[in-house]
Amino acid sequence: MITPETLAVLRCPNDPRRESKLILEEDVKIFCERCRIQFKSKEGLPSLLLDEAILPEGCTSLKSLPCRTGEAAKV
Repeated sequence: MITPETLAVLRCPNDPRRESKLILEEDVKIFCERCRIQFKSKEGLPSLLLDEAILPEGCTSLKSLPCRTGEAAKV
């Protein structure tokens, strides 16, 4: 389980400026608040490896996500 304190310091690794925070949904899903990329959890710890991340629906590449392009997220 990820503590609120740990979650508060984590940032989206796809964001070159490291400004986009991560959020926890349903106590198991970890998302970037900006681009909605999802990171898996392994043994209760977040795996922030971009190669293992789940892209949002309709997205075909990490480069097109808002964290990389500087755009606002389309929610």
